[in-house]
Amino acid sequence: MSRPLSQLAARLALQVAAARNKRIVVAELLAAVQEHDLSLVGDPAARARFRRALGELAGTCLVTLPAAASRSGWDASVEPPLPVWVMRVDREAPGPAVRFAPRVWPSALEAAGRIASRPDEHALLERVVGWLRDNLAPIRVPAEERSAELFDDEKALDRYRKTRLFTSGALTLDLLACYDPPLPFASQHVPGAGPVILLVAENLATYSSFLTAARALGAATRPDLHVAWGIGGSFEQSVLSIPLLDPSPRYVRYFGDLDLAGLRIAAGAARQAAEAGLPPVLPAAACYLFLLEGPRHWRRPDDSNRAGQLDYADACAWLPPALGPQAEELLASGEKIAQEHLGLQALLSEPTLIAGLAS
Repeated sequence: MSRPLSQLAARLALQVAAARNKRIVVAELLAAVQEHDLSLVGDPAARARFRRALGELAGTCLVTLPAAASRSGWDASVEPPLPVWVMRVDREAPGPAVRFAPRVWPSALEAAGRIASRPDEHALLERVVGWLRDNLAPIRVPAEERSAELFDDEKALDRYRKTRLFTSGALTLDLLACYDPPLPFASQHVPGAGPVILLVAENLATYSSFLTAARALGAATRPDLHVAWGIGGSFEQSVLSIPLLDPSPRYVRYFGDLDLAGLRIAAGAARQAAEAGLPPVLPAAACYLFLLEGPRHWRRPDDSNRAGQLDYADACAWLPPALGPQAEELLASGEKIAQEHLGLQALLSEPTLIAGLAS
């Protein structure tokens, strides 16, 4: 029966698992573990202890060592020889069975403890145990900041999240009091009257024209606006950054291309906002009506939409009932209307397109 891993080997396992590259310089591993185990500093036996710990990791198939005959792969200037590098073995399949000393995990880690069977997994849980013990009431911070705190590597947590302790739900960002920061969108506040409205345009040109037209309105007739660029499909995620806006918007009005992709972006953002308890993402109806009532030559083939292959009712359900059937007919014909047809000249000529957003 195999012996339990030493504490030093478990510490090394964590460093190996968190390393950015599969090929890891051993001198960097040694420096990292010395920061956590000062007994390695100045100890004549430290090199031998370190070499044995590397051997434990190789024996559990967590790393591979250079070939014994490789002169460039080993530092033999001092006994015992140390490998110059080790290669991490990235796989979920277990290697040779490893027996761990009996461990009672805190209740928050019991599920993860039942799953963990590899040295790197046990080393990760030991790190989390120490952090939980030292942080009884942590504040929620971005995941990269927590990763830097836990592992001295801002990207390590992102790698761990792809492993089974996280994908199984046994470990979570909530447990570590951290979160993925929402993707922000470009926006500018244009002060005005009434409740604050967030007006989002899918494309850059329309965002620029919305901003210019809003600023051209008189202060008495202009709604209080955040004008934002959704950056295409990014708005499905950046909608979650609405709470960062100041002043906080009461309404959200969205305007994008009248095509299958544009309507799916809008519907996706609306679902995200609803799930997060944010103001509802509603269509800038007058702007969409302007496109639908435009001349026939505005309509162009939509190469990304194979007409007749989809049920377009779902894509158009986000629009008001008065516009849904017209939009569905457009999509079913395999055509689209770009939002840029509602340009700056039209916005300046028909100021109610922006002034009426609050109604």
